[in-house]
Amino acid sequence: MTSPDVRPRLAPPAGWGRPLRAVPAQATPGQITGLRAEAQIAALDVRQWPAYGTGDWLRLDPTDPRCYAAVLEAAELWRRMDADPDLPPAEWCAAVFGDARRRTAQLAAATNRIRTAREIRDARAQPRPHHVLKATPGWPPIAIPGKPGRYLVHGQETAQ
Repeated sequence: MTSPDVRPRLAPPAGWGRPLRAVPAQATPGQITGLRAEAQIAALDVRQWPAYGTGDWLRLDPTDPRCYAAVLEAAELWRRMDADPDLPPAEWCAAVFGDARRRTAQLAAATNRIRTAREIRDARAQPRPHHVLKATPGWPPIAIPGKPGRYLVHGQETAQ
């Protein structure tokens, strides 16, 4: 998991923020959206939250305010990254999503290795070579299919 001190932060922890009461006249729609996200996080009254998409975030109860704070933070950081062409996307994604991208790639690779139902059905439809019976020392004799009363005993494989 990415350390909370290393990843970009949207707003200071709750208690330090202020409610959104008025919007500056010269504010752009993007800035207004950012102010709204910061005000919502301040209103949640949480001081720390895990980064969105990390294992710690996934283990949070969906009603936990920290879960919503992480979602707001990630959404606002994504909006800012999209609005700022000078911000390097690779570095931003690594900081915000941390191990989530690597884990997703692992899950996708594992899913791609699973055979589809059609592949399994096609494999079963292919003729397979007949199984050759072979008696094993120390095991009981094997009943020969289609020949009642006949058994295959170790050492007598050729005497059918």
